[in-house]
Amino acid sequence: KMRFPWRLNYDLTKYIIKNNLKKVEKYPLVLMLEPTHLCNLTCSGCGRIREYADTIKQMMPLEDCLRSVDECPAPVVTITGGEPLLYPQIVELVQEVLKRGRHIMFCTNAILMEDFLTKIQPHPNLTFNVHLDGLEETHDRILERKGCFKIAISAIKAAKERGFRVCTNTTIFTDTDLMEIEMLFSQLGELGVDGLLVAPGFSY
Repeated sequence: KMRFPWRLNYDLTKYIIKNNLKKVEKYPLVLMLEPTHLCNLTCSGCGRIREYADTIKQMMPLEDCLRSVDECPAPVVTITGGEPLLYPQIVELVQEVLKRGRHIMFCTNAILMEDFLTKIQPHPNLTFNVHLDGLEETHDRILERKGCFKIAISAIKAAKERGFRVCTNTTIFTDTDLMEIEMLFSQLGELGVDGLLVAPGFSY
């Protein structure tokens, strides 16, 4: 479930009506912006390390990122990767996208999130999207690193205490224990998380 903020609903509705009045048949709703493919994890089930082996260390210049935002009229910009918090100019990127009146869905594994929270201010157009694949044992096993679950929960708590919007994204695999996911969502609800997103995992 996901409770969209009223401002996002308003801007999306206005954008859609505007395009319909102009009889524009196809238009983007979301810009997927990947400033880097670099990641600080090697999660099982993630093909990015193989898929982007030749470009894994490349970074988009900040100017190119902002040019992409300016060229795409979509009201929502999803900043993802890789892990976008590894992008050296991530603070400037977020600030500039918000200055342009866009809404940001910031996708992160939360390992570097608490430090990032001290460098920016809460904004009604900014939502963190923290990836959580289960409770502690399951999440750490999938991410292939112990402690990741505790770090993510700590980052979510810190973000909510500072007034940021936070949602989570959970990948459901064929062998996922749905009772565990129900327990996870209950715990996240107690933390005041603003939305829960679920995505299917494919075994390519």
